[in-house]
Amino acid sequence: MPLDLFTLLESFAVVFLGAVVQAATGLGAGLLIVPFLALINIEFVPGPVIFASLALSYLMAYRGRKSISTQQLGTLFIGLVAGMGVGTILLSAISLDRIGIVFGFCILGAVLISAFVKNFQFTPTHKLLAGTLAGLMGTTAAIGAPVLAMLYQFEEGKVIRATLGLLYFISSVLMLVFLHLAGHFDYADMILGIYLIPGFIFGYLIAGKVAHFVDRGYARPAVLVISAISASVLIIKNM
Repeated sequence: MPLDLFTLLESFAVVFLGAVVQAATGLGAGLLIVPFLALINIEFVPGPVIFASLALSYLMAYRGRKSISTQQLGTLFIGLVAGMGVGTILLSAISLDRIGIVFGFCILGAVLISAFVKNFQFTPTHKLLAGTLAGLMGTTAAIGAPVLAMLYQFEEGKVIRATLGLLYFISSVLMLVFLHLAGHFDYADMILGIYLIPGFIFGYLIAGKVAHFVDRGYARPAVLVISAISASVLIIKNM
């Protein structure tokens, strides 16, 4: 679909801000980006934004490739694939005029996970379940990152960034395959995603220069609050 200049500028600003915030707070950019993109144009979610985020995920993984943790990744990916399958079925069963409600509740769930789940010891079973939940939320609402980030929150920063970058990249590719097979990602969605890519790239390039100016004590709570409010607006708008 053709996009007007104002929509392009709005979407660029949202994606750019989300990419910068991810570097400054450690919180998945999608948590901030997705609800605002859905409010700007619901067609940006989930396929186009997942496609565009590949650029950011690749840069994160490539830069920290020597720090990637491979422990129990196989178990995690089994869960991801299972969750993606369930998410694809669920997405196909939801009418388009109600899909914003699903996105909104997934975002609120991600906010709760990010805010309250701490100091938890994860077994292989937990990683399997977490992968399933991430795959489900990622496929239906393009927000599986908070669940994955939760698994690695106690690792070194460089390990977190690199490992999550790899997970985001591979899981995003798989999600796009599932969405395409279900008829929810096609050439038009890819074009919409291409419009969003510059925001991710510029955000990544700028993040390192501005991250140290961000107050990390307040930025993370602010992101969670803003995400919760925008998700609530999205739910109300689509009821």
